[in-house]
Amino acid sequence: MGRAAVALAMTLLAASIAITHCAPATPLPRGDGVSLVVMVVVDQMRGEYLQRFRHLYKGGLAYLLDNGVVFSDAHHNHAMTATAPGHAALATGMEPARSGIVGNSWFDRATGEDVYSAGRSQSPVNLKVTAIGDWLKRADPRAKVFTASPKDRSAVMLGGQQPDAAYWYDRTRGTWRSSQYYRGADREWMTAFHDQRLLDQYFGTAWIPLVGEHAWPEAEVGSLDRGAFDWGFPYVFGGPAPVPGSSYYDAIYSSPYMDWYLLQFAKALVQNEDLGQDGSIDFLGLSFAALDAVGHAYGPNSPEVLDVLCRLDLYLQELFDFLDQQVGLEHVIVALSADHGVVPLPEYRAIEQQQGRRLGARDVLCMQGVGARLDDRLGADEWLLKGFYLNEETITRRGLTKAEVEETLAALVVECEAVQQVWTSTGLQSSQPGSDPVRERFRNNYYPGRSPDLIVQLRPYYLYYPGTGTTHGSVYDYDSRVPLVILAPGVTPRRIEVRVSTVDLAPTLARMVGLEAPPGLDGVDLTPMLETAAVDW
Repeated sequence: MGRAAVALAMTLLAASIAITHCAPATPLPRGDGVSLVVMVVVDQMRGEYLQRFRHLYKGGLAYLLDNGVVFSDAHHNHAMTATAPGHAALATGMEPARSGIVGNSWFDRATGEDVYSAGRSQSPVNLKVTAIGDWLKRADPRAKVFTASPKDRSAVMLGGQQPDAAYWYDRTRGTWRSSQYYRGADREWMTAFHDQRLLDQYFGTAWIPLVGEHAWPEAEVGSLDRGAFDWGFPYVFGGPAPVPGSSYYDAIYSSPYMDWYLLQFAKALVQNEDLGQDGSIDFLGLSFAALDAVGHAYGPNSPEVLDVLCRLDLYLQELFDFLDQQVGLEHVIVALSADHGVVPLPEYRAIEQQQGRRLGARDVLCMQGVGARLDDRLGADEWLLKGFYLNEETITRRGLTKAEVEETLAALVVECEAVQQVWTSTGLQSSQPGSDPVRERFRNNYYPGRSPDLIVQLRPYYLYYPGTGTTHGSVYDYDSRVPLVILAPGVTPRRIEVRVSTVDLAPTLARMVGLEAPPGLDGVDLTPMLETAAVDW
């Protein structure tokens, strides 16, 4: 699709939108067409982070909120909220039940081994569908598609089947790399980029927060007492070595400077590959992962998480300024979302007199005793291959049905106090009608042959994570609700409070640049929603 056609499509779209400005509103200039789509994914960014820290944003996040279309009630509509499924949903418009990416990894009954979502080849070998980058290339072979993230699975899922390249961080060398699947990914300009040793400038320095304790109360941030093992700012990276090495490059991965490094790589990528500057519509997928690493360690109410977001706000502003200089923001669509949220620390919730706890020894022992109790009910045998993957050979040999064994096992698991509900493969695959949104999320996450036969849903705010950190992966809103903001030329800034799904993003972006998305997507085009009434900030 040429620039003139894109301009016409964007003009018609803009004309159809009822004007409801955010405050303050800075109208974007309109040019002769979109030439670059940038999908920004912030790993582990909860939806409420946009408003909770809004008073502290001064850069790119503030710019998105002031100038973009903000879908304030966006959710992942699958149950196992993790990195690979989340990125795949955003880029493909398909739920895990269709994309095949049911988790970061899963068990393979045939081989008896765990399978990584990006495979041993670090490629889309396990992704069963195409992504928006593939749709662009199908419409225009000149289109260029690049993705980058500190995590290989994030870059792979964003890129779809046939990107020009997907890049991720090498935690041993402190460089960016790809795999053999992406032929020609090792570009000449990357040598010059790596020769700068940009990360080395942080060696011998400490991570000190940008925002002081005075801002914590309004941001719902607090520091927990960790007793004799207390820690906090300033943080250093690596061991007591005189020069940077593998321990330093590994340690800095879990800091906001990883986001800064991705930003620098993205700028070099845009500049050297002429993204958005050659007459085609190109795609750049960026997944910032510092928030995930820091959030796992310290939780969503920590000063560490606050600082990562405040710095990301500045980094995104630098990205937007660069894109404006290189391409012109009047030719760029930016979409921001996240792959999942995170569970609040039970210890922090206890201070606020709210429910939630970590699984203790009694909970673990209850779950560990399920196998023995199943033997008591059905007779001793090899009923389970691994976790909750049933041994179908044993079931057939004993003359039972899979549904019977699943029902018996589920009844035993639900006796454990920490368990809210147990979902079986038989129940999830049944076509019985129902309006239970939780069941639908588990159905959307079930892929035969990859998903376990039983999926355990813990009680809300129950956390199976030892030590002091936290995780994600539940069906609850604190894990499923994520930001969704679209910044586009000619589109009026506004806030839309209707609940939408992350699988809606890819078909929406496709429509905005005049692409025909594949039929049968799980996601829907949201552009008609831009014509409805909106709510001022």
